[in-house]
Order: sequence, then C-alpha cells, then structure tokens
Amino acid sequence: MTTVARDKQRRPSAAEFLAGVARRLRLPDWRRRQAADAAPVIMKPYMPDPDTRKARGGRRAVLFWMIGFCVFYGMCWAFFTPYLVLLLLAPVAILTALMIWALPDARTAPTGVLVKLFFAYFACLILWPNYLALALPGLPWITMARLTGFPLALALLICVSMSKDFRNQVWASMNATPILWRCLVAFILLQTMSLAVSRSPFYSLDRYAIWQTGFTAVFFASCYIFATPGRVIAMARLLWVMAICVGVIAVVEKRLEHVPWAGHIPSFLQVQGERIQLILAGQRRSGDGIYRAQATFSTSLGLAEYLAYCMPFVTHFAVTAEKSATRWAARLCVPFLLFVVLITGSRLGMIGCLTTFLIYTLIWSVQRWRSHRESLMGPAITLGYPALALLVVGATAFIGRLRTVVWGNGAMTSSNLGRHIQWAMGIPKIKSHPWGYGVGMGGETLGYRDLSGLLTIDSYYLVIVLEYGVVGFLLYYAIFVIGGLYAYRSLSTVGMQAKELSFLTPMTITLANFVVIKSVFAQDDNHPLIAMILGMIAATCWRVQQRKAAAPAMANAAARKRAGWLEAQA
Repeated sequence: MTTVARDKQRRPSAAEFLAGVARRLRLPDWRRRQAADAAPVIMKPYMPDPDTRKARGGRRAVLFWMIGFCVFYGMCWAFFTPYLVLLLLAPVAILTALMIWALPDARTAPTGVLVKLFFAYFACLILWPNYLALALPGLPWITMARLTGFPLALALLICVSMSKDFRNQVWASMNATPILWRCLVAFILLQTMSLAVSRSPFYSLDRYAIWQTGFTAVFFASCYIFATPGRVIAMARLLWVMAICVGVIAVVEKRLEHVPWAGHIPSFLQVQGERIQLILAGQRRSGDGIYRAQATFSTSLGLAEYLAYCMPFVTHFAVTAEKSATRWAARLCVPFLLFVVLITGSRLGMIGCLTTFLIYTLIWSVQRWRSHRESLMGPAITLGYPALALLVVGATAFIGRLRTVVWGNGAMTSSNLGRHIQWAMGIPKIKSHPWGYGVGMGGETLGYRDLSGLLTIDSYYLVIVLEYGVVGFLLYYAIFVIGGLYAYRSLSTVGMQAKELSFLTPMTITLANFVVIKSVFAQDDNHPLIAMILGMIAATCWRVQQRKAAAPAMANAAARKRAGWLEAQA
C-alpha cells in the first residue's frame, strides 16, 4: 500500500508526458523521431535557451512591430500615393540591397546578362526618343533607357556580390588609373552629402538615383566589360552604326520639318507637357527661322553633341582600319556626319568636329614620328602643326560661311547674350553658397527663363558649381582631364599600330570634346556615353599594363625559339 501511494503522488517527467500525448494522438514513429532530432544538441553555456520567457517575449515583440509596420506602411501607401511614391519605395530598395549583399559567393555570375544589358542600354539611349515613355502618376517617366538602365545596375550589384573574379577584375582595371577612380569616388561622396542642403530633397534624390544609374554604374560595368579583347572595337562599331541611323533620321526630319513620328505616337507613350509639344513641333532658331534637326534627341544640340563624340571613332576607323572596305566606308561617313551636324545648326557640334580633326592630326603625327623613324611625314606634320592649327583657326575666323557655322553670326546673338546673363546671375549665388545648393538644384537656383518662360541653363560648368560648389567643380572636371592624360600615356606605350589598344586615341579626343562642349551645353543626355569612355580607358590601360608586363617573357620565348631554329639549321 505504501509503494502504490508513493507512485500515485509522483509527477510524470516531461519526456513521459510527451510520450503519453504521442500515444494518445497515435503519432507515427517517424514524426516522434523528427521532433527529437529537431531539438538542439548544444550545451547551454554556448547557446542561449530559445524557450525562456525572455526569448519568447522578444519573438512576440518583433512579430508585433513587424505587423504594426506593415499596417502603417500599407496605410501610407493608400493615403499618400502617388505623391510620396519615391519615399515609400525606399524600404523596398533597402531590402533589395540587403538581399543582394547577402547572396553567397558562386563560381559563375550573370556577367553575360550584364554585357547584353550594357549594349542594349546604349542602343535604347541613342535610338529611342527619351520623351516617348510611360508616365504613371507619381513616378518618373518609364523610358526605354530606364527599362534597361536599372536592370543593368541591378545585374552589376549581383555580379559584385556573387563573384570574386568579377570584383578582382573591376579592381584591377580601376587600379590601372588610380587617381581617376579616387576623384570619381570623392565626387560621388560629395554628391551624396549635397542631398542634405537641397531645398527639394525628393527631386534631388530622383536626380541622384538617375546619376548613379547612368554614370556610376556604367563606369564600373565598363571597367569589367572592356577588359575583354574585342569589345572596344564592338562598341566603337555600335557608336558608328547608331550615328548613321540618327543621321538618316535627321535628314528625313529636315525635309519634313518635324520628327517623323509626330502624329503617330501611341496613346500609352504620349507624355503631356509643354516641353514635349515643343519637341514634337520641331526647333527653329529665333534669329533666322531655319529648321534645326534633332532626330531622337530632345534638342538639336544633343544630336550635335553625340555626333561630335562619335566623330573621333569614325575618324580612327578611316585612318587605321585593316580592311580597305572599312576604311573607305568610314571616309565616306565623315562628310555625311559633318552634313548632319550642319543641319542641326549647332556651333558646338562643328567645334567638336574641328577639335577632333586637329587633335587627331597631332596625335597621329607624333606617334608616326616615334614608330617610323625613317619617314619624314611624322616629323614634318609635327613640327609644322602650330602653323597648320593657326591656319585652320584663322580660316574659321575670316572665311564667311565657315565663320558662321563655327562661331555664329547675328542670329546667334541672343544665345550668346543669354549665356552672359546666366553667368552674371550665377556668380553672386556661387559666392554666397560656395558649397553648392544640392543635386539637381542648378536651374532652380539660377532662376533664368528663356523666351517661352521655361527654366533653362546653358553651361554645364555653371550647373556643376551651383549644385556641388567650387570643390565639386574641381573634382568633376579633374576626372576627365586625368582620364585623358592616362589614355594618352598608355597610347604612347603601345603606339597607333596596336589595333584595338590604339582606340585610346579617339577616347582621349572624346574627353577633350566633352570638356569643351560642356562650357556651352548643360543637358546630360549623353553623359552615360562619357562614363562608358572613362571605364573603357581604365580597362584598356589595364590591358596595356598586362601587355607591357608580358613583353619580356614573350621576348625571351621568341629568342629561345630563334636560337633553337639556328641550332637546327647548323
């Protein structure tokens, strides 16, 4: 009786209790084994007990706050859409960035997708009008360039996160031009800090995102893409073909005196606005009423700027292409592109083409003198170049028709006067805020309006110094000067006979054209092309360094091969 009473008073253990419950519920043996295996087999000093009251309370608190945040986020989306869409998308962007950062390293990364998106992005940027887009309330225009540009930036981040080889290649290309990338990173940091002083933070954030997608991401992608042989020539050919396409469109437009697709745009691509209607109606100079072709660009100046950037590459094909058919095709294309620049009525395009021919002649003659010591052509052109340049510049000043297309006439007086007025208005604002007014605030800060009443600003020099201050101005333009110097130094190492590496010549001239053109033109439609040129220079300079490092080994191998041949002959 005593033993039975003691057994009735004893409470069952936890294991006995769970076993009894399992028997009552008739759980199968595999379910009981799975529950046993799930229990952590780690000693308590090395892992906190997940079943304590504090741990359970913490999990409930996290769940409560997550539910509350989701409810609050949904209410904000319902009440404030479409007015605060960019702000509401910030948590999604942050979570996406965290997901990309957490991706594990892998042997392969989507570099093939990155390359395809890169070339597709530039094709859409040039061949598709930027003002034909989906315009949803509260969102920026969904253009073809953005439909390829944002996936390009996303693919770049995924490749950086997943592939060590990708990171190493980008880092190696950047280290070939160390001062260049340091200036670029310093400018990006300054640009980020300028968001804090902006009077319109949401607008500045939108412009900041566009800049990072169209410039920063393109630069880093180019550092990887153009490290592979053959892609520099492929990109140069693409620029050439796209220049011909937009040139043909400009010739047709000149005959019609409006863009060919005006009146034939589908309703879902029609963007309403006064500026869009002005673009579709065509552009005429107020002084003489002559129509100015603009093709797929929003202004005739944008088209002329693109052709000025393509002219160095077409000229390089005309001089150095191995196949005679390619050389003659490029030589025939040069006057066609000059004609297209002429019908744009843009002086900056003619100045860019003139700068191309002058700088290319100088670089070619110097490299010819170095590589062909026995030839008299190189030293003759080099030594006579000052007189040649003076003759060309003098011709543009004294020959009537040439003076008109390069320097302008009375019909351009209003344009010149507008630039002087803008600088007179901007200098006091620069002195009062030498640190700048924030990303995208240049035009609003200046407050200059054209005859149609639209805010406008002509000089990109003025835009940069108003938005980022004096330090930002020096950093920004140092990027292009230093990039051109790196390109020319590497070109002096390999010479003009190095096939693909010799394309450092048009890269150098394109950067020179950019620095000159930006003094009178502030639109940034073609800036991704310049970011691509900078990345192309970095990757090509790395290839020149690799070639220089491998030269002694190749020379030794050739010497050993020749010695073996001589021994065999003996």
